[in-house]
Amino acid sequence: MAVSMTWPQFLRRECTVAQFTLKLTDYEAEALLFLMLRCPCPVSKEDLIEWLWPDPALEPEFTENMVYQVMRRLRAKVGEFHIASRVNFGYRLMQEPDPARGRQRGKRGPAHELQMAA
Repeated sequence: MAVSMTWPQFLRRECTVAQFTLKLTDYEAEALLFLMLRCPCPVSKEDLIEWLWPDPALEPEFTENMVYQVMRRLRAKVGEFHIASRVNFGYRLMQEPDPARGRQRGKRGPAHELQMAA
């Protein structure tokens, strides 16, 4: 049930969760790559901003809101129980999430859909 992304998948902007291949946007793929590089440690919002927009001249005006929107869409695609939100800090990728925790909170994602089909 782990999230994986090979180099060819990164170039195609895809990732794999369980047996599902998911299409990602450019920012979602970059954010997921950064979370995977730092796994299991949490990543601060500031580090994500620096990773997604390394040139300060090209950084958008509302970066924290844009990071929130990118992560919200990414969590919806890979499953909310895979990416934990750290209040007032950032995000953390959990490769081996506790499925019971996700089920109790009503969190959905590809792995959840697979369990429901079985």
